[in-house]
Amino acid sequence: MRRLFAILLLLLPCLAMVWPVLADGGNRMTYEEGIEPRHRENVIPLSPIPPVTPDTRPSTAYPGSSSPLSVDNPANARNYVRFEPYNTHPRELDLWNLEGRRFVRSPSVLSPDKSRFAYSEILYMPNMRQTIARMYLVSTPPPTQQQEHLPSEEVLYPQPEPDPARNFDSYNPDKTLKLRQTLVSVGYDKVKPFEFKTLTIVDWSASGQRMLFKQRSGVLHVGLRTSDILVYDEGRGAVAIYPEIHRAVTHYWQNRGNLPHIEQINWDIQPLGWEPGSDSLVLLKAWAYDKHEKKFLGIWRYDFDAERTELLTMDDTVPPTVAANGWLPSALPVPPKPDPKPTVRQKMFGSSKSKATGKTSP
Repeated sequence: MRRLFAILLLLLPCLAMVWPVLADGGNRMTYEEGIEPRHRENVIPLSPIPPVTPDTRPSTAYPGSSSPLSVDNPANARNYVRFEPYNTHPRELDLWNLEGRRFVRSPSVLSPDKSRFAYSEILYMPNMRQTIARMYLVSTPPPTQQQEHLPSEEVLYPQPEPDPARNFDSYNPDKTLKLRQTLVSVGYDKVKPFEFKTLTIVDWSASGQRMLFKQRSGVLHVGLRTSDILVYDEGRGAVAIYPEIHRAVTHYWQNRGNLPHIEQINWDIQPLGWEPGSDSLVLLKAWAYDKHEKKFLGIWRYDFDAERTELLTMDDTVPPTVAANGWLPSALPVPPKPDPKPTVRQKMFGSSKSKATGKTSP
């Protein structure tokens, strides 16, 4: 009995702690719920938060930037270069005073996608009194990408400020001499005094896979003798000349026209350009002339793929529709850079300009 009575004495404190909970009927909230029973009626149940669908678009959707509207996106960077259509009218080289200048360079003509440009150089050799020419092709270098660093490393690796003049330098022949490749050279193989040969770009094709240019040959101080049509084909990686256009025009006027001796006079074929949206059809004009008269030989169409020549019209007053696929770049003025922010020392003590250099010193 004494042992049982001792056990009951030990259990009395435990019953005192459990008794209030049993008396409340289990309505008292637990510690995890965190709300007393008297405030239960003021609790507003909240709806569950909807799940968020993550953006799973690939990182290449916006190359060079995380957003299409970001200022770091190269597509949004201002390019201080103006592009104008090149083949808006028949282009000729300015060879005035070639004997005194001795060097003439044609404008740089960009392809439709602006990935390549071509130009020609005309040289006058005074010792032989001969004019020679070359056509060059340059692939524009890709824009330099800045190396990415963590935000904490920006102090150690500061990004250089972009140079706006570098955009136009990529189209400048003087800045890309190491990148150019020679397409064709004329006049270098033989020494013929008083002979001149020039190369002039006409236009790029619609896809930029072909480039049309012309070669003019003649005698110094006398005049033009003949002209030829050349085409650079990027797929083949070669330049081809098309004398069959001469033969077709000559055959027509010898048999059906009134120029039986067309081979004995000077004549000129002027390529106008490509037909809109075409990579094989070219429009051209032809003339025959002597010392007293110049005769129009018609507007012709030539298909490089089918090797077919077609006479379109004998009316020189009807201008044909010619495409303008190439671009002519020109530099825009770069706005001046804003003055740098003054340092703490300049704010406290001011800044002074050196009389010798004119530069501001702290």
